[in-house]
Amino acid sequence: MSNSSGLRKNTLGLSSLVFFVVAAASPLTGVVGGLPVAIFTGNGGGIPVVYIIACLILMLFSVGYLTMSRYVTDAGAFYTYISKGLGESWGASASMLALLAYFSVQTAIMAMLGFFSSLFLEQHLAAHIPWWALSMLFAVIAWVLGIKRVEVGGKLLGVLMLAEVAIVLLTDVMILLKKSGPLNFSSFEPSVFMHGNLGIAFVFSIAAFIGFESTAIYAEECREPKKTIPRATICALVIITAFFCFTSWSFVQVYGFEQIAAIASKDPGNFVFDITRQYVGQWAVETMSVLLITSLFAATLAFHNNISRYIYSISRDGLIWKELSETHPTNGTPHKASHMHSVILLLLLAGMGSTNMDPMVHIFAFGSAIATLAILMLQVGVSAAVIVFFRYRVEHDNSAWQVFWAPLLAIIFMLITIVLVIDNLQLISGSDSALIKFIPWFIAACACAGYVMSGRRRSVRAE
Repeated sequence: MSNSSGLRKNTLGLSSLVFFVVAAASPLTGVVGGLPVAIFTGNGGGIPVVYIIACLILMLFSVGYLTMSRYVTDAGAFYTYISKGLGESWGASASMLALLAYFSVQTAIMAMLGFFSSLFLEQHLAAHIPWWALSMLFAVIAWVLGIKRVEVGGKLLGVLMLAEVAIVLLTDVMILLKKSGPLNFSSFEPSVFMHGNLGIAFVFSIAAFIGFESTAIYAEECREPKKTIPRATICALVIITAFFCFTSWSFVQVYGFEQIAAIASKDPGNFVFDITRQYVGQWAVETMSVLLITSLFAATLAFHNNISRYIYSISRDGLIWKELSETHPTNGTPHKASHMHSVILLLLLAGMGSTNMDPMVHIFAFGSAIATLAILMLQVGVSAAVIVFFRYRVEHDNSAWQVFWAPLLAIIFMLITIVLVIDNLQLISGSDSALIKFIPWFIAACACAGYVMSGRRRSVRAE
């Protein structure tokens, strides 16, 4: 039963949660856009192993994260965990970082969605529609679906995600079937995957998992959250890793680890399309072009739901207007939070379109760089919160590995990753703008603003 002050309970199962997470990761976008760049700027034919390394580190982070999910069930996820572990003020900083990260990645994805949709319509229908107009149209559609019952969005995401994964796996299988000679497993040899710039390859690989942690955002709406959240998170990590590892290894079969980096660098935008055309056919390239658009829309819808629930959670806790914590009387969705965030997004897209910002060079580049760095900082904060939460505040029977050593190792690895990201921001973003170097300072300023906002709220309460 729903009311105006709570999310609709027991609406999501394991499959819906996994679909939300994998859709947010946008597998086809990661293969077409991210994988070629990771190959030629990173470690070439050794890239399959790097996805496994990224998964292992995120699994390490998930040990403490999922242990805490059994004690804290809230739509705020990162924000709530940090609040419970490190205190209200640090939680407020986390809320700002989380909103910044998800708003940035959603804006980046929507700009990319509008760009490819405009390009597709121009090529196939000779229709010239500005990218920002199409982005705004998709934003409205996501707005409407976001207010509907969340399982409706879960089913749509499931269909779109299965289609995009299927077309890539078809290409992978056809490569293996048509390959002459034995399969090449050199990618898994240390001399190969340690070759080149392993750090850059790792940064690109871990970026492919952005959004995997969002299972906890739906804790209040899923069935048996203490069981479903951990299972969905692990399933999503394994699926994403298997998909990218198998796909990248299949591509190595085409050119070999000696040549693949040089070939990917010549035309990274068409690298995957060229392989698909060669081994499957032109029809698959056309299908992949359409599914790239649906993949981006699926990610848009997933992040729309994430942002709405974050706004709902911090509003319910009094950090922003209480009215935004009201839920739809019938659907049980955070409709007022969805309204506010959709209006802000539409205004952003209209403003960017009116100033002739390039959707790929400017918006996608900056948005993806901000989101990657902010999410990594949040993961450090959550790991620290797990250690403090279980050491000083809760009676528990968890092992030291779950509540101390795993989170501590996760902090170390995440901090190393943050340093790698900051050192390679221009390469990650694909932009040579001098403004890129200010992104870490901008993120730090947002975190400080959240901390100050929390202090003022405590002062008002005290008065």
